[in-house]
Amino acid sequence: MPVWNRWWFASLMVLAGCGDLAPVGPYEGYRAPGFVAPLVGGGRLSLASLKGKPVVLVFWASWCAACRSEVPHVNQLAQGAGDSAAVLGVNAGEDPATVEAASRAMGIAYPVVVDADSAISRRYEARALPMVIVLDPEGIVRLRSNTWPSRIHALVDGLAQPGEPG
Repeated sequence: MPVWNRWWFASLMVLAGCGDLAPVGPYEGYRAPGFVAPLVGGGRLSLASLKGKPVVLVFWASWCAACRSEVPHVNQLAQGAGDSAAVLGVNAGEDPATVEAASRAMGIAYPVVVDADSAISRRYEARALPMVIVLDPEGIVRLRSNTWPSRIHALVDGLAQPGEPG
């Protein structure tokens, strides 16, 4: 193989390991699928606007008992993270009025996006709820779980530290 071909191949392999070229998908090591969605209480949120800090996505629905029991843990994470990480609820497939009423009744203290048509849930393959996905500051999925991770505070804190490996 000519030298320039070997250099090109080696360069391509190095670049393939970079986050910007990671394949898009909802699994660990993949770049998280982007979305723009309406927020409970008004406005819209773009996942891309959160780049640069860890993001915790919590997929939930009002009818899900396990989702309800997770809320105090998610509230605690959101409060403890402050501005160093983003915690975001993604309601899976319910209409805006239901999502707003459920968010208030459940005491959700973090932003919630309304995924009324389940487009985001399908992109993230959220077939069982609740589902927790943790993204690093570059938007790469670092954790995917259907249970609340016991060490999520340590994971999010570690991802929020500059220069720390994810």
